[in-house]
Amino acid sequence: MINANIFAIDEITSDIAIYIQEALENSETSEVKLSIGSFTGIKILSGTGPNIKIKLSSTGEVATDLRSEFVSQGINQTIHRIYLQIDCTVSILTPFKTIEENISNQVLLAENVIIGQIPSTYYNFEGTDSDQSKLEIIN
Repeated sequence: MINANIFAIDEITSDIAIYIQEALENSETSEVKLSIGSFTGIKILSGTGPNIKIKLSSTGEVATDLRSEFVSQGINQTIHRIYLQIDCTVSILTPFKTIEENISNQVLLAENVIIGQIPSTYYNFEGTDSDQSKLEIIN
């Protein structure tokens, strides 16, 4: 049986989501200077002409999800991992357009190695075809 400290995992999950959301909300408005030629869309004019100041601000939302996986390791061991999946949608607001970007990441929260009994016999048939995997037991 596997037992995880769900209260600690929930607290970590909540703290990470709150931290990211506060960082998005507290991001300052930035100012960018673009030349008038860049607004025309003509490549030869980009970077020419006087500069115009444009204010950019960002906003976003965070979604978290717990994920669990079991991975076989050898003949008698299994690794259990608990991940926090973080999906963040960030929007950059400009006077002309809103640019939206999705950011995803996984954070490993817990990892356990489950050790089972060692079997008395073990046959590894990987890499053999069906004709080679036949066993003949003689008494």
